[in-house]
Amino acid sequence: MAVYNLGLFFALPIGFYVNGLMLKKIRITWLHLDGLIISVMSVLAVIFFSTSSSWHLFIYGCIFGLGSGLYWANRNFLTFQETQSSHRNYFFSIITVVESLISLVVTFLAGWLIVFGEYSHLYAPTIAYWIFGFLALVVSLVAGLIILNKDYQSPPITQIAKCRISRRWNKVRAIMFNIGLLEGIMFFLPTLLILLYLGKEGILGTITTIVTLFTAAITYIYGRKSKGSHRRPIFFISLIIYIFLSILLVSLDQPLNIIIFVLFAGVIKVFQWLTLNPELLDLMDNEINNEYDNRYTLIFDREVFLNIGRILSVLVLFFIIYATSPQIGLLFTPLILGVSKLILMFLVWKKNII
Repeated sequence: MAVYNLGLFFALPIGFYVNGLMLKKIRITWLHLDGLIISVMSVLAVIFFSTSSSWHLFIYGCIFGLGSGLYWANRNFLTFQETQSSHRNYFFSIITVVESLISLVVTFLAGWLIVFGEYSHLYAPTIAYWIFGFLALVVSLVAGLIILNKDYQSPPITQIAKCRISRRWNKVRAIMFNIGLLEGIMFFLPTLLILLYLGKEGILGTITTIVTLFTAAITYIYGRKSKGSHRRPIFFISLIIYIFLSILLVSLDQPLNIIIFVLFAGVIKVFQWLTLNPELLDLMDNEINNEYDNRYTLIFDREVFLNIGRILSVLVLFFIIYATSPQIGLLFTPLILGVSKLILMFLVWKKNII
């Protein structure tokens, strides 16, 4: 799972860059649909052509990253284009709640249906994975076709990559790097901890459902009640809570440590984005100075530094596992990265970036 996600993080910025080139000739809604299809097809490839080879998994992750790059590049641009500063807190909260509720149903049903086939001997778990893979493809096609029929404007592309944007933007790069530093392992670490120490997909689905329900409730409350001035303190409070959870992960006995960490760490990850995303989009508004052509350049640049942080996050996990053991790596990496992010973000914010 770590190798697969490493391929994802490596290829995501490449997908953003390729998308920028293609936007010069292809409508944004078509590329959005293409990204969805490629992403799901890469997951189906993992299911149908399962392998223990790390290189194969890395390649599958790269394909997923390319598809995700096309998808997220266009989704991020449309979000940037269609929202304004005054309602971005509420917008991102509503989006998160909707995604959480969908995830709640899907993860619970998928987890237990996979396990049910194994215990009832009616079908193999692999068959369940195939069915869910095809369902994902169908749903993605429908979602992409809905966006395809909307009259969204494609961005004019003059320059995709730019080494020097502004001194202020260098600080935004630092923020994106720090987000990726912690988020990289959180893509797969909770799942690994559950499968390795608690059980199979059924337990994974149940715990994920509980986390999702709690996340949806608290996220909606945040969106309704929060103001722009609340973003920074809530960000640091959530990060400090994550560090506390990481301490419990290495200090409490199993399985209590795994259950507590998995239940609450996912909520912290959501709040990291909820508090920073609106602020970063406001910064991008200020950076473009009404130069519409710069928007995609800023979106691409953000993604590059986000995934540099994600890649480093996974490499730190690999290094600790190599130097010690898999168990120590899985349990101690969140604490090491959490403390590192707290220090780095304090230094960045001390410069009065936002």
